[in-house]
Amino acid sequence: MSKDTDTTERIFEYIKNRSEISETTAIRHIHRRFGIVEEEIEEILDKLFDENKIRKIYDEEYQENRFETQSSNQSF
Repeated sequence: MSKDTDTTERIFEYIKNRSEISETTAIRHIHRRFGIVEEEIEEILDKLFDENKIRKIYDEEYQENRFETQSSNQSF
């Protein structure tokens, strides 16, 4: 498994776990958790979004995009 695939899978699992407890995930959460640069996180999230693995929600209060899995039963 490549480093990129491993990172993508870890981020997806993190979003999925937060979704299962009704929490959405922002880029800043992933940055703090994994220490990955925000630009790289955005690329990974765009890929997961394009593959319909996550959905994007705009949070008016925090003025940022937040993410959650389409379904808590989904796997990478």
